[in-house]
Amino acid sequence: MNYQILLKQNLQDLNPISVGEAACPPGNETIISAKTSSVIHYIRHGRGTLYIKDQVYEVGAGQFFLITIGESAKCVADEEDPWEYQWVCFTGVLSHDFAQLPPVFSLPEDIISRLFDLRCPEDNLGCRIASDLLLLHSKLISLKENPRDYVQTTLDRIQTSYMHKLSVAQLAKEMGIDRSHLSRLFKAKMGISIQDHILRYRISESKRYLKSGYSIKETALLCGFSDPPNFTRHFSKQEGRTPSEWKTVYVKNRHTDQPFGGRN
Repeated sequence: MNYQILLKQNLQDLNPISVGEAACPPGNETIISAKTSSVIHYIRHGRGTLYIKDQVYEVGAGQFFLITIGESAKCVADEEDPWEYQWVCFTGVLSHDFAQLPPVFSLPEDIISRLFDLRCPEDNLGCRIASDLLLLHSKLISLKENPRDYVQTTLDRIQTSYMHKLSVAQLAKEMGIDRSHLSRLFKAKMGISIQDHILRYRISESKRYLKSGYSIKETALLCGFSDPPNFTRHFSKQEGRTPSEWKTVYVKNRHTDQPFGGRN
């Protein structure tokens, strides 16, 4: 499925240079240097890790990652579930506006479904991709014209980086906002603190790893806990049973085709 299509467009606003798809082998490592054009990647399946601007992001299906002109990044496909992605290289006078986006971002499903469809390449593919880029740009402009949604940015950051050390101070610094103000905004909208949300999200993701056969120790490290006892303590408090007990019940019900009762 790996291929690239060169586009012969000559547009001034947003000009697509090339598009392509790639299915990466497990653990595949790629260095991407955006010397003369920006590159947007859309993850169709799987997961991977993006190293950019001294930050590390875990990126999964349905998300985008962006490398703007002059930047470089290292992209590593997951060992168990390597990613497949579509990508677009583009230039144009409006391309610099994309530098205002975070390296990893998400969009509503109704927008994603209209973007970068390469399944039926045709003569007007270049025009279609250019139109997709303009749609993305219009989304960016709408975000600029409205107050920044710090809460959604925080949620997105937690989703992509829950496996690493995260603090309210760190999140606030990245967004250029006072820590106390961010905490108040988040609590008012979500009903819980940022730290409590991080913990809940980590526990939720841990069940996915436990279902896949990872050990308690492996799961703890993959989900951002300092050690297995710390993971077990927080998991038991939230789920009402230890990770081992939860995993045993899950395996038992899976083998007997019974619904997995209790908290999930």
